[in-house]
Amino acid sequence: MTPQRMRWTPELVERFWTGFAQTRLVEMSFSKQAGRSVVLAIEHLLPRDGRMLDFGAGDGHLIRLMCERGYRVAAYEPSAGRSENLSNTLRDCPGFLGVANADSTESFDVVVMAEVIEHILDEQLDATLSRIAQLTKPAGVLIVTTPNNEDLELGMAYCPASNVLFHRWQHVRSFTAATLAELLARYGFDEIVTHCVEFNDALFVPGDPLWGGAAADATPPPYIVELRANRPAMVGAQSNLLYIGVRRE
Repeated sequence: MTPQRMRWTPELVERFWTGFAQTRLVEMSFSKQAGRSVVLAIEHLLPRDGRMLDFGAGDGHLIRLMCERGYRVAAYEPSAGRSENLSNTLRDCPGFLGVANADSTESFDVVVMAEVIEHILDEQLDATLSRIAQLTKPAGVLIVTTPNNEDLELGMAYCPASNVLFHRWQHVRSFTAATLAELLARYGFDEIVTHCVEFNDALFVPGDPLWGGAAADATPPPYIVELRANRPAMVGAQSNLLYIGVRRE
């Protein structure tokens, strides 16, 4: 019998991630596997006196890492249950600005959307990206990471109990640097640069004084120099896109 493909709905997505959170698979989440690399790759874009937002914050691990480095960061999580959990787990985290919700009118200097856009369903994409634009100050920075030209078919899992195929990480779309920049331009963002990056701590952490114990005046590798200069960088296996854009005024 030919397997049927999962037709994701908002309810199924919520059920998927609620169940996911109750397993050890949470240890494989992007922010836990690569969060420090992401922070180090974008730190030159984070103003010390600014307000940052992690859109689709999940369990808040990326926020903890950013706060650990002295930044002020809020969370945006559309799931009511996860929003409440974030408020509780990050309450005592220095620099945590709280959880922004669907009714929030505030805007931020930098909005980070790490490994989120590939999960957004077609029927929710326009509203989500419009909300991203509202949350980003004019001339504010949007940072997006997503798999680089992912072959979605190779990420499929098969459930023999239901004869259903579904993407094991609930990815529903794939981007190249060009298609990502084109999409975000429709919502008022101008691309500064898009890098192709392997977010691997072995490539980023050793040269950092706080997390890697490096000397403060250590010479960074060439790809770090390119990242900090906002020149297109090709890092490691280039498995992810790192888009940097600015919201039009």
